[in-house]
Amino acid sequence: GKESGSFLWMVKRDPPSYFFGTIHVPYTRVWEHIPENTKRAFHMADNVFFELDLTDPYTISALTTCQLLPKGENLSDVLPGELYRRLKRHLEYVKGQMPRWMTPDQKGRGLYADYLFNAIT
Repeated sequence: GKESGSFLWMVKRDPPSYFFGTIHVPYTRVWEHIPENTKRAFHMADNVFFELDLTDPYTISALTTCQLLPKGENLSDVLPGELYRRLKRHLEYVKGQMPRWMTPDQKGRGLYADYLFNAIT
């Protein structure tokens, strides 16, 4: 788009497709800052596809496999102590905040903050 910082990329084809740059925070915290051209593209789209479907059991299973370190190691075994402590504090904060970030749609589909936190960490 012509607006700078929109994170929206057009793939030139007929009809055009769009790629929205990843933001690794809940959309409820950034949506008000998304430019109008990007919001229009979402609203006008016939289809929207996301990077991961956290409601799909296969996706969750694959993520779980990726989360495992080899030979039963833990993060505390492979990260420097201070970095591990910072990460642990941050994840505790995120876990506490996730219930506030849940949308009514997610709650209506039976998703819970603890479930999503465990799925992505």
